Amino acid sequence: MNDFRFSPRANRANEIEWMSWGPDAFDRARSQDKPILLSISAVWCHWCHVMDETSYSDSGVIAAINERFVPVRVDNDRRPDVNARYNMGGWPTTAFLAPDGSTLTGATYLPPDRMRRALDEIARFYAENKAGIAEHAAQGDPPRADYVPSSRSDLREAMVVRLAEQLAETYDEAYGGFGDEPKFPQPEVLEFLLAEWRFTGDERLYAKVASTMLAMARGGMYDHVEGGFFRYSTTRDWSVPHFEKMAEDHAGLVRVLAQLAVFAPTDDVRATLVSTTRYVRDVLRDPATGFFAGSQDADEAYFELPLDQRRRREAPFVDRTSYTNWTCALAGAWFLAARALDDDAMLAQACQTLDNVHDRLSDADGLVYHFVVPGGEPQVRGLLSDQAAYLRASIDAHETSGEVRFLLRAQTLAERILERFEAADGGFYDHLPLEAQLGRLEVADRPIVDNALVAEALLRLSVLTGEPKYRDHAERALALYARTYAAAGTFAAVYGRALRRWLSPEWSVRIVGEPAATDAFREAALRLPSPMVVVRTVPPAVAGTLGLPAEPQPAAYACAGTTCGAPVSDPAGLRDAYDGLAGAAGIR
Repeated sequence: MNDFRFSPRANRANEIEWMSWGPDAFDRARSQDKPILLSISAVWCHWCHVMDETSYSDSGVIAAINERFVPVRVDNDRRPDVNARYNMGGWPTTAFLAPDGSTLTGATYLPPDRMRRALDEIARFYAENKAGIAEHAAQGDPPRADYVPSSRSDLREAMVVRLAEQLAETYDEAYGGFGDEPKFPQPEVLEFLLAEWRFTGDERLYAKVASTMLAMARGGMYDHVEGGFFRYSTTRDWSVPHFEKMAEDHAGLVRVLAQLAVFAPTDDVRATLVSTTRYVRDVLRDPATGFFAGSQDADEAYFELPLDQRRRREAPFVDRTSYTNWTCALAGAWFLAARALDDDAMLAQACQTLDNVHDRLSDADGLVYHFVVPGGEPQVRGLLSDQAAYLRASIDAHETSGEVRFLLRAQTLAERILERFEAADGGFYDHLPLEAQLGRLEVADRPIVDNALVAEALLRLSVLTGEPKYRDHAERALALYARTYAAAGTFAAVYGRALRRWLSPEWSVRIVGEPAATDAFREAALRLPSPMVVVRTVPPAVAGTLGLPAEPQPAAYACAGTTCGAPVSDPAGLRDAYDGLAGAAGIR
């Protein structure tokens, strides 16, 4: 695609002869013997807009780029695989590449004067050092990411405990959140600590999560007029936000709020969950498809206005592109919020979203595309992040709704992931080689976050289906990072959550009956104290395949591993059955 997106304000960036990432651009760089200027931007990115309006609107910059470089523009949200390999520490990224795609140098935002100097210096360096650059490129394949597979014996409880301690040490006692300014919400850290609180009973972990969420909700990070969270705070005390609103952030924050609303309900938490989901539904969600828009632009002047004045102005631009990983993550969060708010309409909306992902975004191999614009065809195949988010959301969907189709889709997708993405020594590559592997796309990357999401989903699926191979593949993925996970910092939070599940007893609730007749059982099951409980709803006709009687029904069984208690015919009795089984097993 070449529908480049520039700043919504006046600029001349379109006068640069931008090309899309692809063979044509690299062929042109080789044939014309020019270096590549790679610009990675995002439609929500303030400084990307500034660069369009300043540096890329400067006559000297425009002329130098068009004459001496092959300019390539990449949208971060549409090509996260390219961004993962070339980002220079933020957006915009300004990277200079040799014609083979190897990196010469780079930076983030460059004002016009520095940009003019950089263009001149890079063009001169390339012209004077072609032989050395070519010799370096000819020495071999691009470097491979370094992974050291370990054994299951290296996966220990101490790793989870240490990670929770390390993350807790960065907690800001004065203002909540983690680290100093700029301060990001980091919902994955919050969800990990929340799960650890539920698993261990450590109230200090709960306090850090609840205090952080309330500090953000009461401060400048939250839009107190229209609802929703801004992307991050430029200050430690959450008072001065960066005003873009992201689907990605809301997926994680809604998930955390929904869990707080169920397991530690307060009026503030519920009110924030209600207003946040209202914003997402009214502004980001497409009612026709259930897909969610990617972002809403930062507009400081607009968001600082009271409601009556906002209504007289045009709202900031909303990127109506649906990114499958974010749409699926929000759908998963929507299921949890539906339970927390006892909202059947939200449950139906979440089912609609995933049904349309299945119907409209699946390719011939059973994998999902990465993004789609309204009225357009889905684009970019074979990214692991989309499969991971869709797999997790499909399991959320079955556990919450009881509908069998979501579990069947999860199994089918899991098989495709194992067939297509898994490396020989464990773990999953971040993309499939479905197009020319240009530049550093040849680097075989296995990112810890996406791998942990897949591993966690496979562990849940193993318990739901009774299929042990899913656990085996998850174990191999987790073992891949046993020696290096700590270096990932806050990105290791998802890994910690998955590892805790691998180390924990396999708790499940199996409900026999049709979905419409068993909702109260699912409600009770999803409120059990352990975050490791998975919930399967089994039609009576197939109960026997799982070793369960078809009668009585509806009925629920609390199970630890393959040991299940007596049938529970009243949802109110499920907690007693769970406690009895846990006590007999000597576990929490």
